[in-house]
Amino acid sequence: MKDTVFLTGATGFVGSEVLKQLLKENYRVKVLVRDKARLKEDSADIVPVEGDVLDPESFRKEMEDVHSVIHLVGIIREFPSQGITFEKLHFEATKNVVDAAVNNSVKRFIHMSANGARENAETDYHKTKYRAEEYVRNSGLTYTIFRPSLIYGPGDSFVNMLTDMIKKLPVFSYFGKGDYKMQPVSVYEVAEIFVKSIPVSTMYGKTYSVCGEKVYTYRELLNVIMDVINKKRLLVSVPETFVSAGIAAFGGFSWFPITKDQFIMLKEGNVCAGDEAFEETNVKKRNMKDLLKTYLS
Repeated sequence: MKDTVFLTGATGFVGSEVLKQLLKENYRVKVLVRDKARLKEDSADIVPVEGDVLDPESFRKEMEDVHSVIHLVGIIREFPSQGITFEKLHFEATKNVVDAAVNNSVKRFIHMSANGARENAETDYHKTKYRAEEYVRNSGLTYTIFRPSLIYGPGDSFVNMLTDMIKKLPVFSYFGKGDYKMQPVSVYEVAEIFVKSIPVSTMYGKTYSVCGEKVYTYRELLNVIMDVINKKRLLVSVPETFVSAGIAAFGGFSWFPITKDQFIMLKEGNVCAGDEAFEETNVKKRNMKDLLKTYLS
């Protein structure tokens, strides 16, 4: 019988690709979804579990025959009035999934955190990601934690947003000098690493950063996008104080393009020191510009 993997976040940007990779590697997949109609894959090896990560009773029994759990649920922006917060979706959701895995003696737990997660972080995003990591580490489960950098691919919420804005605006602004560094990684690489790590015993009990092939400054990334879509735009620097003032006034509104936490994280940079996750799973790094050409136009 095929090993069964319990997957959270299966209808999301990363989860959809992880699900594809699990099916490719011949796993049977139980997918925790609030609405199974949102699933993008159709296979006899998919078992929809309609439930909610914030309601552990809705899925606890479904882990009884599970070999591994891949937990991907997370958000990049809070909407407190809707009950969507980092505390709930990063920490509480992780606690619920971990507790269910422990109660069902699950053999393997793969957890998605974020590059930059740390106890003394300046942002609530990174703080709650770190607290979730610590809960996983202290659970007694055979875990591996991955901390991806900025993830790009069809349907991502960052590169596609920049592309749409560049297409529409004759002038495009960036903050300060635009020299903050990032090392984007494709959703394909991330999904492969998650799935291929399941049987790799050398990865047990470890935490890995996952970054792409090349480090870019923000300005360099904008130029790459313009090259790919063949749109040249005037790039203009906006003082960071102006951006901070805009965030203070409008950052709580969903239509405003950036929040305080996102602005802080952008300025901090998002790069990795090593490639161990790629090396131990034998996953090859992709060229970002080549990949962008396959879906940006």
